[in-house]
Amino acid sequence: MTSGHTKAFLACATLVACLSTPAIASDDDFAAWGEKVYDQFAAKQRYPRQAVDSKLEGTVKVQVTVAKSGSIIGFTINRSSGHEILDAEILGLLGRINPLPALPAGKDTYIFKIPLRFQMDETTTAMEASVEVEAVTANWQDWQRLVQRTLARNQGYPTQLIDEGIEGTVKVRVNVAADGTIMAQKVAQSSGSDILDDEALDLMRRINFPPLPEGRESVALTIPLNYRLEHSNRR
Repeated sequence: MTSGHTKAFLACATLVACLSTPAIASDDDFAAWGEKVYDQFAAKQRYPRQAVDSKLEGTVKVQVTVAKSGSIIGFTINRSSGHEILDAEILGLLGRINPLPALPAGKDTYIFKIPLRFQMDETTTAMEASVEVEAVTANWQDWQRLVQRTLARNQGYPTQLIDEGIEGTVKVRVNVAADGTIMAQKVAQSSGSDILDDEALDLMRRINFPPLPEGRESVALTIPLNYRLEHSNRR
């Protein structure tokens, strides 16, 4: 499936520019901390597939509270993007980056604000998942189609890899329980990118498949997840 894709990125030039001046730790300590936090946000940002298909854009302004250990202990959306899908993605993003690096010495909690902008560009992404099961009955064919729809709705392309032009195919081995719960997942064949491999595993952790048909107690599948980029100026 190919769709006009986007970049979801921090609207400020650096995360440090969005942080208030620390009261105890030095500016240099917080500058270094802020750069690490920015890198985590950049590596884990995703543009929701449904928002891409619907061509939704917007900026979400988020306030994040961090504990001394780096754990995110609270957040508030100070300004909505105007689209529920984009606002909801913030919860997933914060879950993916939690915990952040530990705070510099002398600070027990810290609050910072980040504007996250979702904007379309000229890059298109192709994300496909091939699901094949040994059983060939109509029930299993229907189940296979439902699984592919689930994957298509939930796949995302890491923004950092779009910016860097990195593509690849990850083969993921999963064990699925009778109720559709994915009990285990591992990379059977790497894409060559740790970030892309992690994205494939994260996808399998956050979704469930439909219940298995015909009273089957479990099934093991190897699913190739393809990530491809194209640009409108290519010939």
